[in-house]
Amino acid sequence: MNTDFWDNIYKYKEYGFEPLNWLSTFSNEIDPDLLESSLNKIKGTNWKIIPEWFDWFYKSERKNPEVTRRIYNLSDLYVQQSETGIKKALTIIQLNKEIVDNQEKRLDLLSNLINSIKSKCITKKISVINTSSRKQFALLDFMETRRGNKVGYIIANNYITQVTDVLSSPESDIHCKITVAGVIENLNLLGCIDEFKIFPIYDAPKEEMLDVTRQNLDSITLSNNIYMEDYSSLKIGNLFFGASAAATTYKEMPTRYTEIEEEMNVIITDKFGSIIPLSLFLLTKINEENISVFEKHGIVITKLENEKDNIINNLSHPRFELGKLINKYCPAFEGKFDKASHITAVFPILTQGILAIKKLVDYIDHEIIIDKIPIKNKEMSSYAVKEYLVQHSTSSFNGCHLIIASRECTDSIIQDLKKIHLEPEVIGRVGKKGKPLLNIKDMEIDKYILRRSKINKKIRSFRAKGFENMDKDRRSPLSSPSSSLST
Repeated sequence: MNTDFWDNIYKYKEYGFEPLNWLSTFSNEIDPDLLESSLNKIKGTNWKIIPEWFDWFYKSERKNPEVTRRIYNLSDLYVQQSETGIKKALTIIQLNKEIVDNQEKRLDLLSNLINSIKSKCITKKISVINTSSRKQFALLDFMETRRGNKVGYIIANNYITQVTDVLSSPESDIHCKITVAGVIENLNLLGCIDEFKIFPIYDAPKEEMLDVTRQNLDSITLSNNIYMEDYSSLKIGNLFFGASAAATTYKEMPTRYTEIEEEMNVIITDKFGSIIPLSLFLLTKINEENISVFEKHGIVITKLENEKDNIINNLSHPRFELGKLINKYCPAFEGKFDKASHITAVFPILTQGILAIKKLVDYIDHEIIIDKIPIKNKEMSSYAVKEYLVQHSTSSFNGCHLIIASRECTDSIIQDLKKIHLEPEVIGRVGKKGKPLLNIKDMEIDKYILRRSKINKKIRSFRAKGFENMDKDRRSPLSSPSSSLST
């Protein structure tokens, strides 16, 4: 048994951080459809929620947004907060799994939260985390800009670190590196290149760990020339890594979803499935007998180790070069859009994988036709799905996104993406208007996505050999879909 590994895992869980719950889905966030269905039932409030993957403000000359952070204990919402003026808010909510799974309780809690906030505000970027912790909270970063001459856009995003290097200690700077890179990933995708600003969201059960986290954040933001505005910790006592962020672009945003036309190309900036090796590597740590199981199927442990290191390295480095590239293909602020030379629209892929394209369809009134699905580590990915290890193997890390562009500028975009060490391809095209659906022509799709009807077919717990003999107080249910791995 890998005692050191399990000692580390138990330490994370003791500190209130979920280290392995993402293995099969690559996320601890609740189903967006589940969240939206609850939010749609809450009416007549000051707080308007319009789920989006980012938020934005006009950039006024020599003025930056003011941020007011409020943290709400969801177990005690009798205190009503009120901020002056109409504002926007980036929102993070952490809910206990029992609440998430109970429709009535989930609706009651969200309704109480929304009705407790008397400020008029709009939330577009909202992240809701499913956790086993009893410490439920909501964090709202109210953002307001001052009036003035409009010169560009300030784009805002938030991020919660879920996939990280749990082989490192909780005090390691890797968690902060992944947080910083993760929160600005979507800002880069939208062409931001100036005035990056981080508002970290963090917590720990010990004051000395908080001090280390602050030092790590200081060092990382300084080395990347990112301004950091620090706040106090969440004060919930659980290990937590997250951030809100804002950055500026003096170009028009590449989000012209209403100007997408039939026969435009759908470009993937990098291949799908890049994060799968990390999941498989951790399964070998959960149970060392899985090494031999994998090797029987041609998955070599040394390759998994190397891929694991590459993945963590990618997750922890901000991709500023992507922002510069996207910016190049955007018209000047309030300038004329030319479909022949500008990117029409972008959309994030990341851990959602190909399922993100279905969400893009909801943004546009067009069919999207996918002719092929380029996958990194094809054999590894198809094996992971076949053996019920993951629900879908197209999940990816930083750098994997969609670009929709005309045929005239596609070749130029692809060549530039290759220069920043990505593997772009045209994977499909825009179909007929008035027919919003995802049409996947690639017949190999079933190799990489586990249909919902099969997800619950075979569920077993991964337990290391000798796990049952350990102190009961230190046990934790670590489960993931499986059909044949040793437990």
